[in-house]
Amino acid sequence: ATPLFRKPGHCRKATVVTFMACLVFVVLIAVATWCTVARPDWVTLGEGEVQEDKPKKTRMSKTARAGLRYPVGRINRHLRKGKYGQRISTSAAVMMAAVVEYLSAEVLELAGNIAMDHRKNRITPRHIYLGIKLDEELSRHLDDVTIHEGGVLPTEDVKPPKKKKNDPIMQ
Repeated sequence: ATPLFRKPGHCRKATVVTFMACLVFVVLIAVATWCTVARPDWVTLGEGEVQEDKPKKTRMSKTARAGLRYPVGRINRHLRKGKYGQRISTSAAVMMAAVVEYLSAEVLELAGNIAMDHRKNRITPRHIYLGIKLDEELSRHLDDVTIHEGGVLPTEDVKPPKKKKNDPIMQ
């Protein structure tokens, strides 16, 4: 027989008890799932459980991740110490390393071709200068640059006019 008259706090007590029971159940499910999915080192293993060795992640430098040869970390450090801006992102250092690597590879390729044309095995400053000056884009950008021991661009040999015995201009 259900009482027709209930006490005023009875519904509130039943709601709180039901809520607490649901909360305890959810926490138990979450803990059980968490222990099986991601077990940290400080969680002890029960009897019969063997901890599997997970492969450790090998550390990769920013240069290796970017697939470059120029040191991204060093360029990042110099950008920060150089006070070029208040905030320097890591991607700025990666981009700068990539641009410097590309330009140096381009210049060395041109200089190597010039050295092979002159039948030399070693690249000299003269070969670098000729490689830059003979390339249209690089010569435009590096027009004001002086390369030590680079020399000058070769020109056609202009022979002075021959003297004529009867020519009044040449006398």
